[in-house]
Amino acid sequence: MAIKWDDIKHKNSPERRAATRQAAKAELERLGFGKLRQARQLTQVQLAERLDVPQAAISRMERRTDLLLSTLRQYVEGLGGQLELRVVFPEAEFILEPLAPTRKREAAVSVQPAPETKTQRAATQRKQYA
Repeated sequence: MAIKWDDIKHKNSPERRAATRQAAKAELERLGFGKLRQARQLTQVQLAERLDVPQAAISRMERRTDLLLSTLRQYVEGLGGQLELRVVFPEAEFILEPLAPTRKREAAVSVQPAPETKTQRAATQRKQYA
């Protein structure tokens, strides 16, 4: 059973929620959807045409600090890419598929090997030279 936001939001203080919002905003600025779009050499107008939405919708997407995965996937696919969601634990990595489950089926968890992280590569290299 799904947990309702109203049932859990009081567990975090307003300060904690504000800090979380600020961290999310900083992460989006670091990622920079506009930079991603520019790296693909597309304007907001061109991307909007590909997605069949107004240019203002692209501008709003790029400024938001919180996106639905389906919106993010649509944006990335409009740029010609494919969005993957990877969960990393110290002992294992998982790629979640599909990102937006349909009503007909639940999201599957694929336990396929994920690419080696920078930290793992560095540890492997240290072992080789030790």
